[in-house]
Amino acid sequence: MTTLDTSEEITQNVLRRALGLHADRSYIWDGRDLHAPCETCGHQTPLAAPPRLPEGAPVVDVVADPSALHSAATTVRMLVDVLDQRRPQDQLRELAHPRVLRYLKALPCDALGSHGGARLLSLRAAQPHEGSVEVAASVRLRNRRRALAASFELGRDYRWRCQTLRVM
Repeated sequence: MTTLDTSEEITQNVLRRALGLHADRSYIWDGRDLHAPCETCGHQTPLAAPPRLPEGAPVVDVVADPSALHSAATTVRMLVDVLDQRRPQDQLRELAHPRVLRYLKALPCDALGSHGGARLLSLRAAQPHEGSVEVAASVRLRNRRRALAASFELGRDYRWRCQTLRVM
């Protein structure tokens, strides 16, 4: 706590005592009156009634498609294989956007260029809405743990395609 905060707090307590209020309680100013907290529990009473709920049925969360999550997870595993140079990029041309494959080619995997520089450690796929899947993963890259994020979209051919991939 800085001295400015302390002096401000002391000034507020002095003003509260001058007004005949308890110094250790927080008060709410609504523009006209000061409202004190409850004497027994200390909670503030609401100043206005909460707004009414909108009409209609409540919104239902998206039910995740297990096949979409599995497809995205499998594609990320294959992309890590491409990163480790255990799999050729040509096998993923239908599953990943060309910019994703260029990004993987530009990433330094192992200082010696040998296999085993990239390993998938953990993976979590989620479907925020019906047309996309997001994957968060953890990879070992050049003997360091890194985060990997990928996003997938449903194409016109009803196949999930990796649109973006980043290693942090």
